[in-house]
Amino acid sequence: MAALLVFIGTASASDIVKSNNFAETIILTDTVKKTDIKSDTAKIEPVVKKKKVRTPKDPNTALFRAAVVPGLGQIYNKRYWKLPLVYGGFVALGYAINFNQDYYNEFLNEYIARTDNDPNTIGNPDYSGASDEQIVSVKNFYKRNRDICIIGTVALYAAQIIDAYVDAELSNFDVSDDLSLKISPTINQSLAFNNKLTFTPGISFRFTLKK
Repeated sequence: MAALLVFIGTASASDIVKSNNFAETIILTDTVKKTDIKSDTAKIEPVVKKKKVRTPKDPNTALFRAAVVPGLGQIYNKRYWKLPLVYGGFVALGYAINFNQDYYNEFLNEYIARTDNDPNTIGNPDYSGASDEQIVSVKNFYKRNRDICIIGTVALYAAQIIDAYVDAELSNFDVSDDLSLKISPTINQSLAFNNKLTFTPGISFRFTLKK
């Protein structure tokens, strides 16, 4: 009888140990699984947007290149979108100069043919119905247009030099969020005609520039 009780007690103790081991196994298994889930979780790092920083340019170099070859200063500053404006302007002005010069020469020759007192000189029959005053007026018209186009060409040449220099100079400034215009309300103090202090609302403009 005592042996039977010992056996039952031993069996019960063994079952308790097994049940405890089973519970520990479950706990350990869950812990491992949770640990694996945490380890498998990817870390999400914030994406930092890089600011586009423009490389500073030498204004004197830009000026020299633009003076030697029109448009070369814009290429040095990497302002390629300005090239069609520069070269397109020169092409248009060059065409206008040539157009007005041709007609100026044509009416000039017509005027010379009429006033050289040489019977062998024959004028253009297309202008036979026009008076001498009309020929002179049209000649001067094309001459004036030609001169204006020449002045425009010189002005365009000077403008692209100035543009290259200024653009290179501005590249030395910080173009970022600190370069901004801030608008805020403000109160202005002033003296009225009776020397009393008055307050008037206004708007404040503040520019932030960094070099």
